[in-house]
Amino acid sequence: MNIHNEVRKHLINFLNKVLDQSYTRNEWENFSCSMYQNDVLEDIRVEVSSMIAKNLEPNGFKMKAMTAETRNSIQAIINELDADCV
Repeated sequence: MNIHNEVRKHLINFLNKVLDQSYTRNEWENFSCSMYQNDVLEDIRVEVSSMIAKNLEPNGFKMKAMTAETRNSIQAIINELDADCV
């Protein structure tokens, strides 16, 4: 089992949920608080957490409507991660 590949797949799954805003409070909290031991994945986590945090609804975990720029940025990250998966 390639653990780095599995972590990438897990990250892709969460990012897809961000795009369609179907993530749960628990998933958001786990994502925003966890730290990846892979520098590239950790940089992605920090970047996406920042994107989400800047645009949270008053309930504190769901994003307001995403801008096209944010949506495109997240989709580009997904595409890059997906290309790296084995």
